[in-house]
Amino acid sequence: MSIPQPDIISGRDALESALADTGVHVTRTDIADIHQRAPRFFEQLRSGEPNVVIINAENVGSLDVMTLRWMFPAGVTPLVLCPSNPQECAELATVAVQAARLIPGPVFLLLERPVADALAVVLPEEAPELMMPEPPPRDATLLDETETELQGLHARLAHGPKGLKPAVLDPCPPELGKPEWLVLSFGAAAVAAQDAVSAARNEGQRVNLLRVRQLWPVPQGEILRAAVGIKHVVVAERNLGQYAHEVRCLLPELPIVVAGRAGAVTPELILERLRRTPRCC
Repeated sequence: MSIPQPDIISGRDALESALADTGVHVTRTDIADIHQRAPRFFEQLRSGEPNVVIINAENVGSLDVMTLRWMFPAGVTPLVLCPSNPQECAELATVAVQAARLIPGPVFLLLERPVADALAVVLPEEAPELMMPEPPPRDATLLDETETELQGLHARLAHGPKGLKPAVLDPCPPELGKPEWLVLSFGAAAVAAQDAVSAARNEGQRVNLLRVRQLWPVPQGEILRAAVGIKHVVVAERNLGQYAHEVRCLLPELPIVVAGRAGAVTPELILERLRRTPRCC
């Protein structure tokens, strides 16, 4: 008896399949329209309306991630998830449904065209059990009603849900020795980052790779843990260093090297940054 082969599907199909028949409203928009539609999404957060928002980033030369960071007023940070391959498209879509119900409110999935078009075998995985962290107590004695509401919304979204793996660390093989470099990337650029890190390790460089899946709020704990013992950080992103600025604020004692451009990020660009970064003793 022949064993049926698993289907090879695109990232977009994996995402859409995971969202089908969940009972949660799904909105599709373009990254260029985020500012225009942000007031409606913010009203959904205020009123507790679960919504999974797929942000298509198809024909953009530079990925303006700060547009997503600042779409809500008063520093309220939305939950933005960013898959880098078809498997993560399915996983993070399932996470987004749970999170939208728990918050409750809109959760955003940033889907870049190279990730949406990528083909792979997507294996079924058990969805993680998510929990929203308890917000800290608030002193509302000096706040008006609007300020109190904004503070509460910020507290709900400040750290993301517990149970979500916001970043994945690919550690340097132990036989190479203690790692000195960290390459941090997300989305479509993470594929180039993986290729560059593999090539750098073949040259003897001791490099860790951190793939960020929760773009906003910044997964501070995962980045701080990944940077322990590291001498240099290379941030590979499809723009001129917007996310690198966030990493620099989090790791002010480390040199942060940008491997980005307004277009596709190549393994060669990232590898060139690794080769030019001074080696430590």
